[in-house]
Order: sequence, then C-alpha cells, then structure tokens
Amino acid sequence: MTTHVRPPSPLPLPESVVPPGVLPWTGEQGRRWAAELPPRWVPVRAYGRFDELVTVAAGGVTLALAAAGVEPYLAALLPLQLLWVLVRPEVVRVAAPGLVVAAALERAGWAGLLGAVVLAGICLALAEVRLRARKRQRACALAAAEGIAAPVPGAGAPLRRGVLLGVFGPVVIAGGGVAIAFGGMVAAAGFLLVGVGLTLLASAGLGRVRASRLGSGPAPVLRVLVRDDPAALTEVFAADDVAARRPLFAVSVLPLDSGEEEPEDEAEADDAEDTEDEADDDLLDRLADDTPGPLREALLYGVPYDGAEIVIVSADEDPDHPPVVERSVGAVRPVRTVPDAAEEPAEVALVVQPVLRWRAGRLDWLAAVLLAQWGVWLSWAVFTEAGVPLWQQLVVLLVGLYGAARLPVRVGWRITADRAGLWINGLFKVTHIPWDDFRSARHRSMELRLRWRGGQSWTIAAPRWTWLERRRGLTHPYDRLAAELNALHAEPGLRPTGEAEKRGRVLWPWALVLAAAWVAALVTVRAGL
Repeated sequence: MTTHVRPPSPLPLPESVVPPGVLPWTGEQGRRWAAELPPRWVPVRAYGRFDELVTVAAGGVTLALAAAGVEPYLAALLPLQLLWVLVRPEVVRVAAPGLVVAAALERAGWAGLLGAVVLAGICLALAEVRLRARKRQRACALAAAEGIAAPVPGAGAPLRRGVLLGVFGPVVIAGGGVAIAFGGMVAAAGFLLVGVGLTLLASAGLGRVRASRLGSGPAPVLRVLVRDDPAALTEVFAADDVAARRPLFAVSVLPLDSGEEEPEDEAEADDAEDTEDEADDDLLDRLADDTPGPLREALLYGVPYDGAEIVIVSADEDPDHPPVVERSVGAVRPVRTVPDAAEEPAEVALVVQPVLRWRAGRLDWLAAVLLAQWGVWLSWAVFTEAGVPLWQQLVVLLVGLYGAARLPVRVGWRITADRAGLWINGLFKVTHIPWDDFRSARHRSMELRLRWRGGQSWTIAAPRWTWLERRRGLTHPYDRLAAELNALHAEPGLRPTGEAEKRGRVLWPWALVLAAAWVAALVTVRAGL
C-alpha cells in the first residue's frame, strides 16, 4: 500500500487582525520577486552566508598588501571595497571614488592608480547592479499588494533597531585606533577595524531610518507564511507554500513589548512564569535539534527586498495566545535560489514494508575517492622528500590513520528501519534510535544530519551540485532520505511493521585493513628513499 504524507496545516491567524482586502503573496509572485535578484556572480548578503568569513578574508588581504609595502590605510581600503559591496552597497557610491582619490594623493604610480580605478569601477558596477535589483524587487512586492495598505502595528513602540550595532561600532573603531598607534602591519589591521566599525555604524543608521519610515504611515500588507528556522531567524514563505519548501527570504526579528499589565495575583504570575519557561525550553530544544518551528499564517507589513525592514504579525505557536507582532532587527536576507514548484515533489510517497533500508550510494563513493585522493597527494608531497623531520612523518601517519577510520564509514554506512526504530552502523557499534527518540533529519549544503533525543546526532556528507539538480530535475539522495525519515517520524502508520534480522555490521575490520595498508605503504616508501 502506498501512502502519501501531507504537510500539517499552518497555524491559523485570526481573521480579526487581517485588514480588509489584504491579498496573499502567491508562489508565482514570490518566484518573480526572487528572479529579480542579481545574477549569481554578483555578491549578495544572502540567507545562509557567513559575513564573518568575508571579514576574515579581508583581514588576510589587508595584511598581505601591508607586507608588500602598500600604505596601511590603502591596504585596508582596498579589501573594504569588496566588504561594502556585500554588506552596504550604498556606501560604495562614495567609497569607490574615494579609493581613486586616495591612490592619486598617495602617488601610487600609474600601475597603482590604474589598479585602483579598475577595482573601484568593478565594485561600483556590482553595487549598482544590487541597488537596481532592489528597485525591481520593490516593484514586484508592490504589484503583489495591489495598493492595499494599512497602519503598521506597534508603530508607536520605541525603536530598538540599530542600538546594538550603534554601541558595538564605536568599540571596534576604538580598538582600531589603538592598533593604528603601533604602526606597520598592525596599523593596517587597525585601519581595517576602523572601516568595519564605520560599516557597523552605517548599518545601524540606515536600518534605523528605514524602520522609522516603515512606521510613519500606512504600509503595504501581504498574507504570507512564516516559521522560525534552527538559527533563530524567521523564514518567510509564499501564502500557498504550505509544505514550506521554498523560503523567499529570512530576517531576524524580535517581538514588540506587549504592553500587558502585570498579573495581580501571585498564582497568575507563577502560571505566566511557567508558560515562559516552557516556551524557552521548547526554543532551546529546537535549536539543539536543528529543527524549524511550526509553519504559521502571518501578515507582512512593508515592501520586502534585499536589505529591507519589515514588521510581521503572525499566529502564536500556542493557539490560546494572541498573534505576535515582531519587528525586524536585521535586514531582509533573500534566499539565493528559489526553485520552481515542479522541481520538487508535492508529497512524499512511502510504501509500508516490514523493513526499510538505506545505504551509501555513488555520491558517497565519490566523496570517499576525493578524500582519499587528497590525503594521498598531501602525504606523498611530504613523505617522499629526503630529510623530512620526524614530526612531519608522524603527522602524515596520523592523517592516513584518520582517513582509514573515516573511509569505511563513508562508503559502508547503512540505516535500517523496523518497528523498533532506526539502526545505524558505525565504526565500533550499531546505534539504535527508538522512534520516540528520533527528532529530525535535515540535509543542508553537503551534510545530512540525523538528530535524536539527548542532543545526539549522526552526520554524513557527499557532494552536491544544486544547479545540476535544478537543470536536470534531479533529487539528491540525501534529500530523499531526509524526507522519508521525517515522514516516518511524523506518521507512525507508515513505519515498518517487521523486525530486522540484520541491522548492520561494525566497520572497524575494514578500517584496520586500510590502516595496515597505509602503514605498509609508508614503510615501503621510506625504505626506497
């Protein structure tokens, strides 16, 4: 028998809070909105990206330029251009010409001046592409609202937007000033810190101005769906995406002060405190398990675009509580790619069987081959040279032993499902996860992660090429596996009815064979030198 698993219905929003005539933001309108994002070669501060890595990379470039003899402030100003393209494209309109002027005043020569002009031109062009894309996104969102506007809830509440950045920015600038006083390469890092601090202040100011404008009068309203993701951001979906497969953007929000009176009765106060504690515990469990919150109906106030400020009125997770009013405390971050609805199955289909099994496939073997190839290449480059220090030989030996322990797991993992739960074989034991303890299965980037009660997890990784999956209409094996495991968790009637006789074998014998082969190969190579 084949059974289809339908997603649970979103938590409803009371119609009493919905302004008259408000329209849903449909999936087709959302895809048109997402299609107005800049091309993929244009850097966008998108959902899932880590700005910290960009800042670290900018620091490395700054130190490299300072070591090459570039003036400290110029060494910081060059990589800051790229940081501003990503974080604050509005600043590039002023910063890019400033870079050319600085290079000219510094008398960097024709080569240096030409390089500054080229870099400034590239950054300015990238920033303009982003800013024009924002205008197109605004036009798409306004068209979807069809002129329906309403006063923004909580417009009179004190603004908290930009307060944290406004405090942290001067601290970073002060730290940069201290570093500048040391001179040399440290001064270059100090100028970079000053630039980062000024960026934080600019972000605080722009965010506060946009949030203030949003509450200054009636704003466009759209019906959407929202949920809290495992990173405590709010994901926004089209109103008809009840399966929550295609988030349009994510944004960091905080609830406005409710303004409710304090409980007069001590018992009421205790009940309220207990309720808050339970909500906090649920949130901590969700963050630990890497699972998103329930899908909820919501109203989106404002015009969403890359970098916008919005207000969200959504159904509370507790149906007995009133709707939650939340204001953005960070800019809107679009999801870089929104696939067409036809690229993903609308439902997960499972056949009820006595036992279900999943095992490593071709992509897992490819990952193992790439890992082995990298390890052999690195070890060969070090180990075949004469006069290699003993500590380097030991490092190569340990790297190979680590690979010998990991490769069997990558190509030999098995997941068995029976009526008792899931069974996952490992290096030294077969892990049993009862159905009542299983929490979630998620595939993000290249990693598949299974979580169960107690904060425990199991992970495996394999390559993926999203563009190829979209173009060919393919589904990654890990996506299918995660969907099927989550379906079994959500629908007990779909779980296997039998008891597995074979629940997987430990993999350490294969690791022992590979480790012995690795040691033998190293000994042979050293003996031949």
